[in-house]
Amino acid sequence: MEAQTENKSSEKTAFEIDDSILSNKEELEKVMEAVIYVEGSVPIGRLRTLFKCENSDIRGYIESINNKYRNANSAIEILEVGDSIIMTIIPSTFGTLSAIYDKKRKKKISKAMLQTLSIIAYKQPLTKAEIDDIRQSDSGYHLRALMEDGFITWKGRKDYLDKRQTYGTTDKFLMHFGINSLDDLPKLRELKDLEFNKNE
Repeated sequence: MEAQTENKSSEKTAFEIDDSILSNKEELEKVMEAVIYVEGSVPIGRLRTLFKCENSDIRGYIESINNKYRNANSAIEILEVGDSIIMTIIPSTFGTLSAIYDKKRKKKISKAMLQTLSIIAYKQPLTKAEIDDIRQSDSGYHLRALMEDGFITWKGRKDYLDKRQTYGTTDKFLMHFGINSLDDLPKLRELKDLEFNKNE
């Protein structure tokens, strides 16, 4: 009985944004912008819960914030990538920032790495054994490299009986190939040639 009382109490004390902010569009956008800034990448579901609104409302608020950035000629923008909302920089600044911060020459994505990445993208979540079976080759090196580059990540165990970890793609993968969600994956077939040509 006491445990149930504690659970109810903790639910009541869960943080909620004040209604005075939620009812004021300007204040709501300020707080939403601050949350995205602090967290960097925020699941859209979290914003939906925090601000008690629908995805379409969130997109409207973000468009309004981005309009302010554009009017101020800011280098910052907010994007929806996959199931997350991220704060990033506008593409026109990439070249200069790369020259400032990128001390090492960017690694090329080899055909073998791109093949491994494509298999994961289309069939995720996959274990290493499943990837090796499809490629008919050991993928250990490519998986480590793709993990280091942030293109793939762990996606949990296959199931209760199969304890092997599975791999899946990340938001960085979506951004690199210029797609918003995994629903756009057919574009990868067109992007393969572009990627190879870019790295020649």
